[in-house]
Amino acid sequence: MPQYRDGATRGRAAMLCAAAAAALLAGKAEAADAEVQEVVVTGSLEETLPQELAKYGHRVEVVSGEEIERRGYTDVGQALQSSLPGLSLIPQSGPFSYNVASLQGSRPGEILYLIDGVRISNRLYNTTPPLDTVPAHMVERIELLEGGQSLFYGTQAVAGVINIVTRDFTDQPSGRLEIGADTNEAVTASGYYSAALGGHRFIAFASHDEASGYKVFSDDEVQPSLADRHRGYRMTSGGVKWAYDVSDTLRFSASYTHTEGLAELARPNLVSENFNTRNEEIAWAKVDYDVNDRLSVFVKGYWHDWDSTFNQTNTSPAGPVVVSDKEKWQFEDYGLNTLARAILRPGLELWGGYDIQRYGGFDDVLIILPRKETAQALFAQVRAGPEVFPGLHLAAGFRHNMSKSSEDATVWNVSGRFDVSEALFLRAAAGTSFRLPDAEALFAQDPLNNGEIGNPDLKPERARNVNLSVGAQGGGWRGELIGFWRETKDLIALAGETLDPDVLQFINIPDKVKVRGFEAVVTGEPTEWLSVKASYTHARTRQGGAPVQLAEIPEDTAMAAIDLHEPGGAYGGGATLNWTGDVVDLLPSGIGRVDRGDFTVLDLNAWVQVGEHGRLSARLENALDEDYSTRVRRFFRDGTGSAFAGHFRGVPRTLHVTYAYSF
Repeated sequence: MPQYRDGATRGRAAMLCAAAAAALLAGKAEAADAEVQEVVVTGSLEETLPQELAKYGHRVEVVSGEEIERRGYTDVGQALQSSLPGLSLIPQSGPFSYNVASLQGSRPGEILYLIDGVRISNRLYNTTPPLDTVPAHMVERIELLEGGQSLFYGTQAVAGVINIVTRDFTDQPSGRLEIGADTNEAVTASGYYSAALGGHRFIAFASHDEASGYKVFSDDEVQPSLADRHRGYRMTSGGVKWAYDVSDTLRFSASYTHTEGLAELARPNLVSENFNTRNEEIAWAKVDYDVNDRLSVFVKGYWHDWDSTFNQTNTSPAGPVVVSDKEKWQFEDYGLNTLARAILRPGLELWGGYDIQRYGGFDDVLIILPRKETAQALFAQVRAGPEVFPGLHLAAGFRHNMSKSSEDATVWNVSGRFDVSEALFLRAAAGTSFRLPDAEALFAQDPLNNGEIGNPDLKPERARNVNLSVGAQGGGWRGELIGFWRETKDLIALAGETLDPDVLQFINIPDKVKVRGFEAVVTGEPTEWLSVKASYTHARTRQGGAPVQLAEIPEDTAMAAIDLHEPGGAYGGGATLNWTGDVVDLLPSGIGRVDRGDFTVLDLNAWVQVGEHGRLSARLENALDEDYSTRVRRFFRDGTGSAFAGHFRGVPRTLHVTYAYSF
């Protein structure tokens, strides 16, 4: 089922980076002894894998839970929208809605999303983004791994991986309760509690968010047949994590998270009700074991169940007309991951593992055969550190993926980092990656209603990618210039002709998607009360030799953030600025090309400690009240039935206020 049922601009972005670069040069003289703050991650092989990959040439960005709390984000989509260089992620209709995402010029389906290492990317439809049920209150940190990451993470990690890590354990009993509201009639409540008893550790967390929302479409696009102009949501989530340390070398751990709710789907016409319900469960259990000081291993089983119903009631002169009543679409994804590390000698390591995934789903509207796909993989990597090659971290590995229905895929990756000096470093990563067909492409069997037939003989999409960068650091500052190149072939598309001219089959088409571009990032802490970050990304994405940018992917984006904080933690504030350049949408016949984009969104935030345990926070979202379009779709006018381009509007100026009590 598709995810919807119902010259001067670039100069402005360049000025952001120029200003940051000037601040870098000025700050070096004033803050020679300052250090760039980093999120330190400890734990087993799985938890530390992103930081280990960063040592060997892969670029990793981390957003801490503290940063998310200070800025007052409601859901993870908002946090990602404002915090990560190279990533353009624009929520379509505010919190808990679909989004349009691109990482270094990628298509949305080329980003793999994980929660605690468990894939949450939609296995039924690759084009459906998975973040409309993930609240920000439960987040410990968010990790972004840039470039092809299929070696360790498998399918869909073509442009990168986003791993959302839920709250971690604490040694002493602690917790927090938080309540909040905003001017879009939203309320939020969340809390967590963590404790330890003997060798047992646990943490429980829960949240509830709901809102009446805002008017997504402008008055001149809304049709008289629309009953409710606001788009709201209601989302409740809760979970528990447990770990038991049998000894210093053996740990058992498990987690369960449940989310349920309702997310309205905005339209400018026809409907009195239009919404999806969500019921999502994620569970995993894991064993971590250090066999000795040279060999470590973990084994992890996971389960992800995603159930949704679609509901639509239209308006009519005769009264409400039920179009869809709890029509289900659902997928299930479960499997087993293992990973081991052997230290062959100081500076020389061998990593290897095995994955098995089984997934499938169904849809009441688009008929998909009740079959499951099984994918297995073996992978290995050799790493050599500076003990072997002075100043150099070097890694090389491969992965062989075996699928029950679609063709097998073998990918490889080579990466490295060279520290020229304490102030200058080089890094590079090159290899291949893949994306398996989703359940729709494999098993759709609906020629009568939707004109679709799946194809179990599809090849995976395959990509070649290169990321190169040069960076400098010192005096509390860090700057990096990254170049990236990617080419994807064997594209999966609904384009195969059948005996019926009204029915198409999924096939691999000969077109290629080619991406090339660069990213510039500057971060720094010139004083103990000030931190800054700025980035600019240019990505040229073309398909099949077309002269224009691929639809919905911005060619240029930029962001800047400043954070002010009293060293004692009594108060603070900050601002984030996000600019999106020109974007093209291609709509069906009758409309064609629609140009949008070139908008800037400024958020302001402030917080103050209230007593020993309290914190009062405020965020002014879209402080300049920029009227911008997040997406464009075709709709039809009442009466004439003529087609028009409906522009989804971003969140208007909104004030958020929260109070948190920690204990």
